[in-house]
Amino acid sequence: MVGKKIRAYREFKGMNQVQLAEASGINVGTIRKYELGLRNPKPDQLEKIASALGLNVSVFLDFNIETVGDVLSLLFAIDDAVDLSLTTTSLTNNTDKKESVAFTFHNEALQQAIVKWCEFKAVYEKEKLDILSLENDEKKQIELDKLNTLQEEWKLRSMGTSVGCHRIVKKGTNGNVVKLVDLT
Repeated sequence: MVGKKIRAYREFKGMNQVQLAEASGINVGTIRKYELGLRNPKPDQLEKIASALGLNVSVFLDFNIETVGDVLSLLFAIDDAVDLSLTTTSLTNNTDKKESVAFTFHNEALQQAIVKWCEFKAVYEKEKLDILSLENDEKKQIELDKLNTLQEEWKLRSMGTSVGCHRIVKKGTNGNVVKLVDLT
C-alpha cells in the first residue's frame, strides 16, 4: 500500500521515478521496487521520499481500523494531540433515543479543512447516488471508477498538497507553520 501512495503522490506532483530518485537521494531501481510493492521503505527512506515530495511522512502511514477499539485509539490520539471539543445531542423519535456526537477542532486551519471535507463528501455522496441509479451496469462501473478516482485525488490534495495542510495543529502551537524547504 505504501508503494501505491508513493506512486500516487509522485504522479500528482508531476514527477517521474528518476526525478524522485534524484530529489530523495534514493536509487531509481529502489524507488521502482517500492512502487511495485516488491520492497517496503525503511522509515529513513520514507522520510527522504516524503521530503522530496514536500509532504509529511504521515501521509504514507496506513491504519488497520477494524474494531471500535481501533477507532477509539485514533480518536484518543487526536484528542491528546489537538484542541478538540466533543458534544452530544439526543435525538428521539417514536421508538428510539439516539445520541449524535459532534467534534469541534479549535484550530482554524484544521476546522476549515474538515468543513471542506464535509462539503466534498456531500457532493460525492449525491453523485454516487446518481450513478447507482443508472441502469447500464457497465456505464455505472465506469462512472463509479471515475468518481472514486476523483475522491482519491481530492484526498491527495487535502492531505499533502493543499494550502494550510502544513500548519501545526498540536495543542499549544496555534498559528505555527512548518517551514518547507524546496529541494529542487
